[in-house]
Parts: sequence; C-alpha cells; structure tokens
Amino acid sequence: MDPGIFEFQTMMTTVANGMSGKMIPAIVNVAYIFMIISLMLGVYEAYVRGGDTKGLAGTVMKFIVVAFIIGNWTQFFADLSSGFNAIAQQIDDSYGAGDLVKDWGQLLVTNWSQSGYTSIWNMVTTGGAALINSLEIAIAYLIFPVAAQLFTLLYIFWGAVLYAVGPLVLALAPSRMINGTAKFYAQNLFVWNCWAVLYAVFACLITAVNGKDLTTSPFFSAGFVTGAQTQVWIGLTSIIYSVCILLIPVIAMSVLKGEFGGVANALMSVVSLGTQVSRAASQAAKASKSGTGGSGSGRNTSAHKVDPAGAPTNRDLLIRLHPAPQSLKAQTTNCNS
Repeated sequence: MDPGIFEFQTMMTTVANGMSGKMIPAIVNVAYIFMIISLMLGVYEAYVRGGDTKGLAGTVMKFIVVAFIIGNWTQFFADLSSGFNAIAQQIDDSYGAGDLVKDWGQLLVTNWSQSGYTSIWNMVTTGGAALINSLEIAIAYLIFPVAAQLFTLLYIFWGAVLYAVGPLVLALAPSRMINGTAKFYAQNLFVWNCWAVLYAVFACLITAVNGKDLTTSPFFSAGFVTGAQTQVWIGLTSIIYSVCILLIPVIAMSVLKGEFGGVANALMSVVSLGTQVSRAASQAAKASKSGTGGSGSGRNTSAHKVDPAGAPTNRDLLIRLHPAPQSLKAQTTNCNS
C-alpha cells in the first residue's frame, strides 16, 4: 500500500501492512463460505422468479467479480487507496501545499516558543478583558493538535474497519436479497478514500490565500488586543482549521450523495456551541460584577427600611382589587348601623 504524502496516510499504511499478515487471510477464507451461500441464494431467487435466466446470469457474473476481488483483496484495497492518494497528491502538488496539519502544528510550536509567553504577559498587563483573550489563545493552541489527532484516529480506525470487514460484506453481493449491505459498504469505501482528496483541497485553499503565514492573516485583522494581536488571530485561525478538518468526513459523505444539508447542519451546530460558550462566559462575568456590589447595595437597603405602620392591610388590598357589588355594600351598611 502506498504510504501517501500525508502523515495519516503513512500511519494507515503501517496498520494495513500489519493486518495483511494473518488477519486478512483468515477473513478471506470465511468470506469464501459466505460467497458460496450467497450464490446459492441467488440461484434460488432466479428459480423462484420462474427461471429468470437474466437474473441467474447476473448472479453468476457478480459471483465471478466478487471472487476475483476477494481473492486479491489485499492488492485491490491497496490499489484503490493508492489511486485516491495519487489524486490527492496531484491536487496538493498543484500549489505545493504539503501536509497542513504537520506544517501548521510546527509553526504553532515555533511561534509559541519565540513569543507566546511574552504575548500572554502583555495581555495580562493591559487589563482584565485581555485575560479572556489569553484563555482563548490557550484553548486554541490545545484544540488544533487534539483535532488533528482525532481526525487521524478516525481515518485509521475507519480504514481498518473497512479493510477488515470488506471481504465478508462483498461476499453477499451475488444475492439480490442481501446485496444491499455490499452496496452500502462500497459507498462508504469510496467516501473514506475521498477524505484524503478533500484534505488536499483544503490544504491548497489555505496555501492559495497565504493562510500559513504567521505575519498576516487572511481571516482576521490585527488590533484585537493591544500587545498581543498576532497571538489572538493565530489562535482564532487554529480554531477555524480544526473545525474544517473535523468536517471533512461529513463533507465527503455529502459530496458523494449530492446533499449539502448535513454540512450546513454540522457547521451550524459548531456555531451554536460557540455562541453558547460565549454567552455563558458573558453571564459569568455579569454575575461576578453584580456579586461584587451586592453586599453594599444590601446594606443600603437595610439602612433605609420604611416603617410598615401606615402600610395598607391585605383586606384593604383585596377590596381595592375586587370591589363588592352595590347590593352587598348596602347590606353591609345596614348591618353596621
């Protein structure tokens, strides 16, 4: 299997080579049994339909194709992945983008070691509002490596699952009764291979807009916080890159199906989460301010209490809100007299 140009592709190659030793041959032997059963079901289905020779010919043809694929499953999976990796490499080389996760992570490490602590100190000395931005920068520097590792883990895990269960699922293709699982598997196999292509497209996009330059930002302008403008927008850019990388699996599925509602829903979920976090932070800030002045206001209120001697009673308030009818008033007057 071609190691590819990205780090997650290289790790996937290592996993696939390890699985090809003993696991895949054992799975292929079991898949042959499933394939024979599926062929018998296909022949029975043709018999039930009144001797459907066209359906029988299709069953036999699918059996031959699936037998060839399963018999050469390791090479087939490697060639399919290598083909998509070659497309991704051609796209990536068109702009010389390289591995975005690796390059941006290295830039973050270098920038933080050179000016990260100084910028945080400048924000602390400029005022209390800058502390929120320092917290945001710290979170941003943590989110990007976590998002990159999560995407790598998803790519490797999903690829290993597809590689392992592939022969068993494809063995069900000859029968019309149970070949829906094989069709769904083939769709997911192509979607997974498209992850690398979309990753290369995103890397080219960032390179085209000069998104790897730490001195300027194509997404944010300087001037957010005095003394730490660069660190602020670098942190915000890292958050954007993290969200886009994690949306690659959703985008791949939506592109293959021709449906973009899933991408919009996922993006709106991320935006809604960010809005809720910012709202909670603002409410916490307001609560802290009100708590600081709450004791003083309480003392002022207790110092100016009004004597309730002249206050109206509950009966007077009820009479004012619900006046009695005229007849009832007349009876009350006669009784009092």
